[in-house]
Amino acid sequence: MKELYELRRSLHQNPELAFEEHQTAAILMEFLKQQLQRHPQHASKFKIHRFKNSLGILIEYSQGSGDYRLFRADMDALPILEDTGCDFASLNPGRMHACGHDVHMTVLMGLICKCLEHAPQRNLLFLFQPAEEGKGGAMSILEEGVIQGYEIEAVIALHIASDMPVGTVSSREGVFFGIPQEFDVKFSGKSAHVAFPEKGKDAIASAISFAQMMRRDIDQLAKEQRVIYHIGRIEGGSIRNVIAESCTLEGTHRSINRESRDRMNQLTLENAREAAALTDSTFVVNFLCSYDAVINDANLVEQLKLACEAVEVNYQEAEIAMTGEDFGFYTTLYPGLLFWLGSDSPHPLHSPRFLPSFQSIDVGVKLMWQLAQS
Repeated sequence: MKELYELRRSLHQNPELAFEEHQTAAILMEFLKQQLQRHPQHASKFKIHRFKNSLGILIEYSQGSGDYRLFRADMDALPILEDTGCDFASLNPGRMHACGHDVHMTVLMGLICKCLEHAPQRNLLFLFQPAEEGKGGAMSILEEGVIQGYEIEAVIALHIASDMPVGTVSSREGVFFGIPQEFDVKFSGKSAHVAFPEKGKDAIASAISFAQMMRRDIDQLAKEQRVIYHIGRIEGGSIRNVIAESCTLEGTHRSINRESRDRMNQLTLENAREAAALTDSTFVVNFLCSYDAVINDANLVEQLKLACEAVEVNYQEAEIAMTGEDFGFYTTLYPGLLFWLGSDSPHPLHSPRFLPSFQSIDVGVKLMWQLAQS
């Protein structure tokens, strides 16, 4: 594991944002090249594919005819200033692997090393995917159609967890991660001095009315469906005694089925229209990134439980997470499995202090190796 630990250190020190993972890809390719040279007897069974429209890497391990089991890791980091104090902290200020993708990539490379050593009798695919963090990396991979050229019987991934000890994993069959939808709502009015309100059109007043309308409707919808609707940022106005000419709200909503997602999108449009009319303003709604739900196949969850037993890892039944994960685009097409991997970190995901234990890599590789042979 020493080499894998050094790989993790290197990846963690060189975090890059979505679709900018040039150095990350170079580090992975150099490590893979060294491993292939070390095991020439099995190296011919591996083929490397680089995608045209992204920095993704697909590695094929073939033993002949038959279907494939695909394992995926995400590559991108977050725009966060690291505050872990570790001796392998980010060398790119304002960039950090605060979601554990450095661990994800290292585990996947560890699985490749296992295959180089032991040459399992089945076909496998290993995908290093860029841009998971809200930029559509999975869709960029699927749009090229390369993966669809293989007969894939299962897609598998893990996600490091901040609130679980090393040696514990958690998952569930059915919906595991929900559907995220990001949105912007902008109201445009007319500025005027506050002493002459009849000459203005108050964009902030429309924004406030919109937020109140959405709270009313979401509270009603939440009685029927599990949903979250959150406005995280509002920007409007320029000075305290002038009626605001514009106001923008940025938010996200979460659901566990497409019907609820579409209903919240519809409510956003309807309420924005009504709120704008109250001040004779105009409005624009932009629906941004949205992922499919991650749906776990029941048979693959059972395989995970057996794998946990085989390597003496504690399995826990998970609750549905309203976290977004573009792995859902793969589980829409193929039977899939995603699971939480314990990390011993006392700090949450996306925290500037999030730092998974190295031992989580050991557990992840052991489990993936078991699943590769299932």
